[in-house]
Amino acid sequence: MAQNLALTWQLTEIHGWGLVGVHTALCLVDRQQPPLLLEKPAFITMRPSTREKLEGLMEGYHQISALSVKHGGRKLKLHDCTALHALGNGFVPGPPSELYHGGAGNIGVIAFEDTRLDAATLDRARLYDRIIVHSSFNRDLLLDRGLPDVRVALQGVDPTEMPLLPATGLFGDRFVVFSGGKIEYRKAQDVVLAAFRRFLERHPDALLVTAWHNAWPHTSADIAESTLTPTAPRIDKATFKLRITDWAADHGVPAKNFVDLGFLTRAQIAPILAECHAALFPNRCEGATNLVAMEAMACGVPVILSANTGHRDLIRDANCLALTLQTPLPDREGSRQGWCDSSVDEALAHLETLYANREAARAMADRGKIFIRTERTWRDFAENFIDAAA
Repeated sequence: MAQNLALTWQLTEIHGWGLVGVHTALCLVDRQQPPLLLEKPAFITMRPSTREKLEGLMEGYHQISALSVKHGGRKLKLHDCTALHALGNGFVPGPPSELYHGGAGNIGVIAFEDTRLDAATLDRARLYDRIIVHSSFNRDLLLDRGLPDVRVALQGVDPTEMPLLPATGLFGDRFVVFSGGKIEYRKAQDVVLAAFRRFLERHPDALLVTAWHNAWPHTSADIAESTLTPTAPRIDKATFKLRITDWAADHGVPAKNFVDLGFLTRAQIAPILAECHAALFPNRCEGATNLVAMEAMACGVPVILSANTGHRDLIRDANCLALTLQTPLPDREGSRQGWCDSSVDEALAHLETLYANREAARAMADRGKIFIRTERTWRDFAENFIDAAA
């Protein structure tokens, strides 16, 4: 069993990396093996119960930070610690990894969508004793390139923050389609708009409810790479937020059929999902398994998923409608191996199926809900993640 783990990334409850850290730390605290934090946690983003359990980790953080300053920023060897290093695309580590080195071992943790595994990238990967990934897609790519020790820990949801709530009629009797994930080409909001625009032709009272905001709004510009949405959403000069409702209207979905939810807190997610009749995720690539899709499934929403990359770890025994018509994207640089376009026609057909067959949709959603809440929880993830680091 892993002992004395050190985490090199920030704990927060507002994005995937932060949640990986939060739930790993909670599990280690429960095991009475508190981790060493090498980055200051963002307690302001956390629920009070989470913050209360993790505040005791600040003593170790302050001690190691003071020691780092005392040594002039030179790399410190953490005796008796295994360091878990957060890696970005290209297996590039974050700043804390330049300051700390695990004396008992160093493990790279990554969920990557850029599949350029050239010699330099693989050399960086081999600097670590082991690599832990969050999808079979990532694992298979690395094993195919000869990395000897690659483990998988699949992310999940916390059932306690995804309560099963009754619909309140917030949107009346309209058919509500949910779509989530920050706007970018990889997340394929262009396919969502194209399919929903055609869905409106038959069901003019339908409503598209979105959680598409991007904390790094300039990175949304690559959505214009799609022929379906040749312009990216504009950034409001006053708020620095994306003008998503205007962008949807520019592409044929009028404001009366569109809701921009803005940035959601953890507590707001389940109540919104309780009002939805479908959720559409035609993503072109997922290095992990798509947290927002899992949250929708956990809340009992009938989900439509692209059958590619990390999504394949979610598709089981009729627990969702899979978008199986997948067209591989051009990949001149080797950066998009496995990336695929979903069919707008198939996405539309699946929306029509969910609209016309509500009872069958509920039965499918129940299977998805049970799958996520029993086999894809954050606690299961954390147990597997910690054991993979042993």
